[in-house]
Amino acid sequence: MSLGAVSKRAGALGLVTLAHGLGSLSILAVAPLSPFLLEGLSLSRVQVGLFLPAAYLGGAVGRLGWGVVSDRVFATRRRPGLAINALIGAVAFGCLALGSLLPAAVLPVLAVAVGIAAFGWVGLYLALIAEIGGPRASGLLTGLAVIFSWGGILIGPPLFGLLLDVTDSYGLAWLALAAVASAVAVTLPRLQPLVQRDPVTQRAA
Repeated sequence: MSLGAVSKRAGALGLVTLAHGLGSLSILAVAPLSPFLLEGLSLSRVQVGLFLPAAYLGGAVGRLGWGVVSDRVFATRRRPGLAINALIGAVAFGCLALGSLLPAAVLPVLAVAVGIAAFGWVGLYLALIAEIGGPRASGLLTGLAVIFSWGGILIGPPLFGLLLDVTDSYGLAWLALAAVASAVAVTLPRLQPLVQRDPVTQRAA
């Protein structure tokens, strides 16, 4: 599959383009979390130091867990897990937008959910990219996907910071991130079939 062939496949091109949003989620889900907890919720540094490992734990569990769920529950289809992961992010970021209204007991669970949203998608996404490209083009598609995801990582934080400076509100910034996650969750299932599975399942990813 050449670069020109990829550009003619709307589903594959859409999936690669979505890496912008996924890359933004991976950096913005965790990077603003510390200042938000310190400034927005007035937590101590010790408390914040406990929540951040919970987020990274969620990311580790998400990557392993989604791999198992994708293989065992979704018959090796990757997109359902990716869409649900993005939806988890949308809900988590929407909850963070509540700020001081959040009950303290919810914060550890929310930290884990944020970690899942930030890092849980990577394994599924790269597996799907490799499956689409096949033996001849998996390297090309993976390279494109990484370029787009890094674009999101580079562009997302300045936009988040600009929105925070202009509005002076973490709530609106988190809502904007929830909107990005929602857009990914809604768009993924609408892409054209990308990978034709074996005749036993008769499903396409």
